[in-house]
Amino acid sequence: MTLTLATPAFYVLVGTLVLFLGMLIALGIYHPNRKRGLEGFLDAAGVSLAFLTFAVLLVVLLVTRDPQANSTSQALYETILTGYWLAFAIPVVTVGSSVQARSRGSIRWLLPSIGLSVLMFFGVFAYYYTGGL
Repeated sequence: MTLTLATPAFYVLVGTLVLFLGMLIALGIYHPNRKRGLEGFLDAAGVSLAFLTFAVLLVVLLVTRDPQANSTSQALYETILTGYWLAFAIPVVTVGSSVQARSRGSIRWLLPSIGLSVLMFFGVFAYYYTGGL
């Protein structure tokens, strides 16, 4: 199979990232001196921005570096573009990050939530790598 960026899933991924970045830019333009607004945005959307940026970069790298798709590249491509991993990982890490931030670091959930999202990534990757059982 040949990997391509011309898929609805990739367009949705990029569109979502652009939407978040547009919101960040609008916040900076319309409320340039609102530090709490920026902190609130980054608190709510920071994890999503990081995951979406990672996902877009990974898919673009896969398509440009291995367009003929060996089994590993195909599984990585499917892991990202099906959206299952992102649908689980973003909320899990967002909750972990929020709990740690609101407890002022006394409840350390950020790293364990990132670890859980990595495990979920490998679980979804293994599913696609083995052919979807």
